Amino acid sequence: MTEEAFTGLRVLDLTRGIAGPYCTRWFAEFGAEVIKVEAPGAGDPSRAAGPFPGDIPDPEASGLFLYLNARKKSVTAAIETAAGAALARDLAREADLFVEDFAPGVLASHGLGPGLRDASPRLVYLSISSFGQTGPCRDYPATDLTLAAASGTMSDRVLAGREPVRMGGSQGLYIAGRVAFISAMAALLHRDLTGEGQWVDLSEMEAAAVNDLALPATYAYQGVVHQPRRRPAVRGRGGLGRYPCRDGWVDVMPGVGGMKKLATLLGDPGLASHPWFEDHAERAQHASEFDDQFMDPWFSVRDGREIVALAQDLGMPFSYTAGIGDLFEDPQIAARNALPAVEQARAGTHRMPGPAAALSLTPGLVGRAPTLGEHNSEIYCGHLGRAPAELALLRAQGAI
Repeated sequence: MTEEAFTGLRVLDLTRGIAGPYCTRWFAEFGAEVIKVEAPGAGDPSRAAGPFPGDIPDPEASGLFLYLNARKKSVTAAIETAAGAALARDLAREADLFVEDFAPGVLASHGLGPGLRDASPRLVYLSISSFGQTGPCRDYPATDLTLAAASGTMSDRVLAGREPVRMGGSQGLYIAGRVAFISAMAALLHRDLTGEGQWVDLSEMEAAAVNDLALPATYAYQGVVHQPRRRPAVRGRGGLGRYPCRDGWVDVMPGVGGMKKLATLLGDPGLASHPWFEDHAERAQHASEFDDQFMDPWFSVRDGREIVALAQDLGMPFSYTAGIGDLFEDPQIAARNALPAVEQARAGTHRMPGPAAALSLTPGLVGRAPTLGEHNSEIYCGHLGRAPAELALLRAQGAI
């Protein structure tokens, strides 16, 4: 069997929510043994977040949890107890990477802070927090919405007549998770070269703030605040932007030499000599008439994928505005098996996103997420040598 990229790497995962679990998911996806420590009884809060099959709440069937924690191993430990914290410390001694997303100082109060590196100098300790471990805001709680506001990313997303909006979903937290993964990889590479582990301090707010170069660079280079383009309408105008078609929307980008190509796409190459096609300023002045006369009649009687195929054949980078349901039928997604079927313990078989990158020698694999405490015996008895009777006692005490 082909080894995976992170075979032999052990990650201790004390994260909840989105950013931290998304970071450690990348390690699990490519073969690391990721041991997820969850609170007894409730587990990761995302187990209660859903979505759930049939909209019936089930902590073992949350779509968010199943995605973020695929291929991990779950153990339970009440780290606020002496016995639970001792178990976590023992696991940390066996780990290459320790990832946590508690508020600054919380884990240190249980003997699980960056000081663990004193006993394990090769350990890479990654802390993920809203604003970082230092500074006047380090103790502020935050959500994806407040992080979007604090990072400045909302200020660049303004539609005419509306207040700033954040990115859809929880993109700020997913961005932070990716930056955390990359940062941990850099620290692990340094460790492999020098034998020295280190503490990685990841601020979710900073990860979001530096994601868009236009925001800090415009101010740093020019001394002016970047002004977002206020879009007058959702749909395109004058041959550029998003146009409705028979079954949805198409994002229109004519590209280099685009207006001549657009004329050909519309079935009349002679239109290229029309003043509205030749002169950008003239076309902008008559954008609505341009759409009424040329764009809408042609687009309205064709399906999006048909339009995109014809445009791409002419070298124009059009794209069909796919809905989530469209992705499940997309031939490109199918050809790369980007949404493989995964059989979960309680949720049944569902298609979930797989690795976004295909490594030719060490491909990542898709697997199910663990049930709460599923690997207690394997990890505590197999890895740490604890006796089954001790586990029974710890369970009775509420430590696991």
